[in-house]
Amino acid sequence: MKNDLLNLLTDWQKLKSRKHNLLLIFYSLLTGTLSGAVVILYRLGLDKIGILREKLFENISVWNFCTGIFIFILIGVILQFLVMKFPLISGSGIPQVKALLMQKIHFRWLPELILKFFGGLLSIGVGLSLGREGPSIHLGALVGEGINEVTGRSEMEKKYFITCGASAGLAAAFNAPLAGVIFALEELHKFFSPLLLICTLIASITADFLTRIFLGYHPVFNFEVTAPTEFNPLMEIFLILIFGIIMSFMGKLFSDNLIKFQKVYKKIDLNPYFKAACLMLIAFFTAFLFKDITGGGHNLIEKITQYPTPVLILFLLLAGKFLYTLISYSSGFPGGIFLPMLVIGALLGKIYGIFIVNLFGVSDIYITHYIILGMAAYFTAVVRAPITGIILILEMTGNFSHLFALTFISAVSYIITEFINLEPVYDVLFNNMSFASNKDINKEKKIITVTIPVIADSKLSNKMVRDLKWPADTLLAGIRRDGNEFIPNGNTILKNGDLLVILTDKEKASVIAYYLYEMGTIVKFSKKNEPKKE
Repeated sequence: MKNDLLNLLTDWQKLKSRKHNLLLIFYSLLTGTLSGAVVILYRLGLDKIGILREKLFENISVWNFCTGIFIFILIGVILQFLVMKFPLISGSGIPQVKALLMQKIHFRWLPELILKFFGGLLSIGVGLSLGREGPSIHLGALVGEGINEVTGRSEMEKKYFITCGASAGLAAAFNAPLAGVIFALEELHKFFSPLLLICTLIASITADFLTRIFLGYHPVFNFEVTAPTEFNPLMEIFLILIFGIIMSFMGKLFSDNLIKFQKVYKKIDLNPYFKAACLMLIAFFTAFLFKDITGGGHNLIEKITQYPTPVLILFLLLAGKFLYTLISYSSGFPGGIFLPMLVIGALLGKIYGIFIVNLFGVSDIYITHYIILGMAAYFTAVVRAPITGIILILEMTGNFSHLFALTFISAVSYIITEFINLEPVYDVLFNNMSFASNKDINKEKKIITVTIPVIADSKLSNKMVRDLKWPADTLLAGIRRDGNEFIPNGNTILKNGDLLVILTDKEKASVIAYYLYEMGTIVKFSKKNEPKKE
């Protein structure tokens, strides 16, 4: 009789868990649909405002010139006002999403969604060298936060919705559903569980499906070039190795200067609105005199791929795009560095490809080949997410013949940046964020729930609960494993892929969550800011 009751209780718990998982999958589908719709509107808006900018400079007259300057300065003042009142809409938004998942900040999802949307249209629309992809990830995460708040789901489920929204945002921005999933797991979470994987995959595919319906079924870059085979394999590997080393150091140059330009811009002792007006004057004259380096740079990549370009012009484009991206991002206006990074990588790839063609007398196919490799290598060097870089470029080009070369150069770029101690750019931007304005997080709660992943070889992996020294004011309330949730005891062994459900005091939540997150995801972690243990 006792065994029958236990079996009945077990079956009931399994049924309840299955219903919960199915409901979570439904909400993931909803998140992907709404995030995809928002990003589609965002892309259409950017296309329209880009056309308006082009028309402004087509038939320039004294009246158009003066009107244009006035409009640009007015937009700069508006953007400055928005980022001062709502600082979380600034920049790409990826560091903000990471901070939200770490429970260091709290989104006001509806006003920030609206302002991030229109702020991005204005800042990218005037031609600042900023991309749509980071903001698309942020917009998707805001949609996920909104769904969680409206439906009143749990704190643990909120992380699923935010991750699904971010994944769907990238998928819709780049027509790259797999890259959206991999980015969410590799960069935002740095771990995955089967349930998280299927939820992000459903959201990402749904957003991509909507994008294909409304914007067409085609890759972002239509490079109809297969991987060349004129060199023997050893020579090909050697040339890619040299290129990977070059891209790694160029990636470090970009990352280091991105932070320096932000600090310099903040230190300029001028009225912020005056600084914004000066930046808009730079944007106006850049759009007027050197329009190829404006905006994200999608058209520039296609142009240098389709048409022959003198090396001197390529160096000018490279220097201009590099410098203008640093200036644009230092302002803090809504917009990302995702696509500008790919443009810089593509320009470096074309320069290297021309060098190879001239040196060895091989076909011009190598130029396009190294443009593709350059984008993956530069993305890997700066973001330190090689798998995302490989999948992203494969999906954006729609050509899998470059798979071996992409994999090899991404591995080289990642290894070299490890040796030169280059931190992932989004981690650096996250660490530079100020969380002082978010003291009201969960003000209505005294006890909050945080979820901590456990990955292989971390400090929590394969450890008994009783053998770990947990921070004060924490309680391990549950463990989610293989789609089921149970209450642990002291003899429970934590396994790879577990999600730990922890109750903690709201005042200490950010510090404790960050410390436990490091324990669960990083093999060697710093004891700096370690909370007091019992």
